Amino acid sequence: MEDMIPCALKDQEVFQRVWQRVMAGRSEDSSPIQPGPVGGGDVSCECLKDLLRQDGGGLPQSCRPGGDAVPPVQPPSPPEAPPMEEAPAPEPPTKTCPPTQGLPPQNGGNWGGDLPPLWEEPQGGDDRAARLRRHVMDALEGWQFYRHLARRARGTDARALNSLAGELHSHARKLSAAYFLLTGLRYWPTEMLGAPAIPSYWGALRSRHQAEQRQETAFRLAADDWEDPDMLEMYGELADACQQRCRRLRALLEQSV
Repeated sequence: MEDMIPCALKDQEVFQRVWQRVMAGRSEDSSPIQPGPVGGGDVSCECLKDLLRQDGGGLPQSCRPGGDAVPPVQPPSPPEAPPMEEAPAPEPPTKTCPPTQGLPPQNGGNWGGDLPPLWEEPQGGDDRAARLRRHVMDALEGWQFYRHLARRARGTDARALNSLAGELHSHARKLSAAYFLLTGLRYWPTEMLGAPAIPSYWGALRSRHQAEQRQETAFRLAADDWEDPDMLEMYGELADACQQRCRRLRALLEQSV
């Protein structure tokens, strides 16, 4: 029957009993809620339940007569940081070329576009210059001869002949450089070279052996016209190289027998 009584009426009648059970040993005057007239309803059922749960800790302020509910204190939320603006992507560094003022333009090859003039016939003057031109041409013809002869050989013979061709090409460059130092003109007549006549392999080795002997003699005679130590040294080296090639040609013939 008691459960059928509205909560606002029955809490006035049972409050003292509940208070004495919860707050045993305390006086009635210490009760935070004093009974009022029936039907006054100065506490709600929810507040009474809260009182029972607190086990005598006192009625919350929001449940007292005339009290206002105090919202729970919320910790202050941290201020929102302003949105960060995306920094613009750095531009790639531009490659700066060093200043080229005062530098000549580069035009192909190792000559840098500053080629000396070519020798053109007729050209009179020093006999030494004419002799150097003849030596350059002889060396280039020997280089061409050995290259073509190497195509007729095989194995070690072909490698030996190609090596001889390389030597003569290097000697032609030495002689051409000496000619430029003497005259200030270029002489490299490779356009005048033709295919050598090679009737037979053995005959070609013999004719080239004779040509090397003649060239050795020409170099030793040419050295007599010079007092320059560099030219004397160059002609001595070229003459000794001719002698060594004669020995190697003889060795090729001996291996072919």
